[in-house]
Amino acid sequence: MNQTKDPNKKHYFQPIDFDYFESMIDSLLKKKEIPQITVWMKGDEESKAEAYVPWEYVSAEKRIKLKPTGSLITKITGSNMADKDVCVKIPIDQHTHLFTISKLIFHSVDLTYSLIIGEIIYMSKKRGSFRLNASKIIPVQFKIDNQVFDSLDLSTGGTSFLVPEADKERFPKNRVFGDCTLRFDRKNYHINKAKIAGHFPPTTPDGEKPGFVKIGIAFLDLNYKTEDELYIKISAEARGEEMKKKFDTLLNKKSEEEDKAG
Repeated sequence: MNQTKDPNKKHYFQPIDFDYFESMIDSLLKKKEIPQITVWMKGDEESKAEAYVPWEYVSAEKRIKLKPTGSLITKITGSNMADKDVCVKIPIDQHTHLFTISKLIFHSVDLTYSLIIGEIIYMSKKRGSFRLNASKIIPVQFKIDNQVFDSLDLSTGGTSFLVPEADKERFPKNRVFGDCTLRFDRKNYHINKAKIAGHFPPTTPDGEKPGFVKIGIAFLDLNYKTEDELYIKISAEARGEEMKKKFDTLLNKKSEEEDKAG
């Protein structure tokens, strides 16, 4: 019996060959600002990951050389994950990450680390996001700066809410707030970092809101478990709303035809 594929999972993770992996690493190391690689123990949450800066790749050994970013003690004595198999996430760009299982090696001579890359490597490309309009039926709330706001909309990339014009400077563009909470589908989601994407005209589904400003929020560094769960739930609600609109349109059209016939 054939299993139905989940469309939400389509092309989210896909295996890549080693040549492609090496070309992406080469491109990564040529960037002006090289992003950090995160490493965590198998079975642990990604939130417990350690960060390292890659500085060289040795193709013959399938080895990425790293510099630690942690505490001085960790740099001197070595990470607790040294010489163990670990999960590895390598950010290629804002929408693309590589994942693999590797061995983290500590080099006490120069206090550096390296990763011996495993045979199986996955690439994750960020999926296009549905933007869901919040409503009384689909309430969304966002807690930031110790205050809870009713959100106007939601996607895996962020949310938005209204504030009085006089309060907009409380949320200056590009400021990053920590320890935020998203309330959606009767569940709280911890948002470690939220960036103010900008101030926008205060239009809502009900019309304009004079005297208010729309604050756009971008979620930063969502862990993949949270992002995946939000994507599935938001997609389901958005598709349900779209189907309802189409159904309402058909009912209205049928009613109009019946009125004309009567």
